[in-house]
Amino acid sequence: MQHIAELVDEATACKIIGGENTPIHRSTLWRGINAGRFPKPLKIGPGTNRWRTCELIAFLEKAAAERDEVAA
Repeated sequence: MQHIAELVDEATACKIIGGENTPIHRSTLWRGINAGRFPKPLKIGPGTNRWRTCELIAFLEKAAAERDEVAA
């Protein structure tokens, strides 16, 4: 059986990327998606987008790893 990923809405995606206390703005999220920096959402209906939590966390881990490479 395949693992089913948790899906989150736009507001939660902004909180995951920016932090619970300082979420990024939704326009920042979409600029990052259009620029290829942030993961693209899954389109699950008209006007309904969801992000896989595991993809958002993988993005953050990759960003941290790249930061650590530069610092080393």
